[in-house]
Amino acid sequence: MEDESSHSIKLVNFVSEQQLDEAKRTRGERIEDGTAQRDRPLYEILKENKDKKDAEFNERFKHRPPKALDEDETEFLDKLVMSRREYERQVADEEAEQLRSFQAAVAAQSNVVLELKETPPVLANQEQKTVGKKNPATRPLGMLIKVKPQAKRAKTEPEEKL
Repeated sequence: MEDESSHSIKLVNFVSEQQLDEAKRTRGERIEDGTAQRDRPLYEILKENKDKKDAEFNERFKHRPPKALDEDETEFLDKLVMSRREYERQVADEEAEQLRSFQAAVAAQSNVVLELKETPPVLANQEQKTVGKKNPATRPLGMLIKVKPQAKRAKTEPEEKL
């Protein structure tokens, strides 16, 4: 048989109680080697360590200049700007068209009012005849009737008596 001592496994991390007591006396208690108890929960310690690492990482990359845009990114941004401009142009054209149609309607309405003022006044006896009849065919064809909308009035609430 070969020498068994040469094949035996040595326990590297084994520390006897005597060695542990001596280590406590010489260098004091430490958390790393298990000679002291933790005064805070492990969660808080790990969170604190993580926050420190994150702060160091952010500090290293805080002062770096931003990276340059590549060709795809610039193309995308150009298309985005162009689509915004096109949309704004369409909105402006739409608003201009609505404004023109409104102005044309106002101009046409003012022409109708002018035509009414220019028509000869109707005689009183003809008015009495038309009032009695409800048939619109008896009115002259050149006469236009314009109904003005009443101005909208704000509703006033009655005051409460105390």
